[in-house]
Amino acid sequence: MSSIHIVATGGTIAGTDGGRGVSPSRSGRELIERVPQLSDRFDITVTQVTQRPSSELSTTDLTAIAKSVRRVAEAADGVVVLHGTDTMAETAYYLDLVAGSSAPVVLTGSQRTAADTSPDGSANLVGAVEVAAHDEVETGAYVFFNDRLHAARAVRKRHASNLAAYDSGHYGLVAERVPDGLWFYRRPRSLSATLPATELTARVRLVTTSTGTDGSGLRHAVDRGVDGLVVEGLGMGNVPPDVAAALETATDAGVRVVVTSRCIAGTTAPVYGGRGGAAALAETGAILGGTLPAHKARIALLAALSAPEQIDVAALFDPRTAEGHGLAEVGDER
Repeated sequence: MSSIHIVATGGTIAGTDGGRGVSPSRSGRELIERVPQLSDRFDITVTQVTQRPSSELSTTDLTAIAKSVRRVAEAADGVVVLHGTDTMAETAYYLDLVAGSSAPVVLTGSQRTAADTSPDGSANLVGAVEVAAHDEVETGAYVFFNDRLHAARAVRKRHASNLAAYDSGHYGLVAERVPDGLWFYRRPRSLSATLPATELTARVRLVTTSTGTDGSGLRHAVDRGVDGLVVEGLGMGNVPPDVAAALETATDAGVRVVVTSRCIAGTTAPVYGGRGGAAALAETGAILGGTLPAHKARIALLAALSAPEQIDVAALFDPRTAEGHGLAEVGDER
């Protein structure tokens, strides 16, 4: 039997409603015991790292999860992380960056508790374990949800409550669970750069923009001594004029700045000049985040700026490199 280690962190899949809303109360061991066919087919072991909704997880929790995954992966064929859905995509991406293991890491959870009508947790758990044990899935981090397998870098939560909660945009699915196993659409492998696993000590602030946004939030962050800034810009990475002025002040002060797009498809590009155009921002030292959404760009910048050795941050976000954006791997199918 394949050996699969479960790393449990809480989330809706562990949730019960005690009268004041859903909270995670079931341990990872209890969740496994509720699906007895898993123990009949796989050698299952469990580590409980924390017991929280994913909206309450901190960067300290992220590093604790990564440490646990790295430790247990040494003796397992695969690792499954049980996680809340709110920030599952961020944790998956962080693990893809730093886990550094030859064993696949598959995150899953649920949109409904076991007490709800048509709960989805057990099916997601069984599917995630099957993926982690599959011979074709050799490395990298993934999200398995609603019978679909997503690469960690590409996946995002697209619906707050529907069971089809996740998609991978133009990257597309890695695989789909069908009645006779997994149907692969492309080769399962990591789409991320590899960064050192370390405590996330850097201070990185995320700021969003919209019509008329000023740069006060950015200036305040710089005054507070942040190490990095991620700005969710407009279109191809453009920002309002006062935000651009604040970003120039930040780069002059040595703060690493990454500009992303709030669009769900497409990439940042240095096309527009003017006071807040992405071309002008790049000239002042800001890094364009390519296709990464802001929340994942923050995770990447946190990991890079916290590393003990100097990381080429610009290369990490460079769309011309497969390490930064996985473009070479996307078309590499089996």
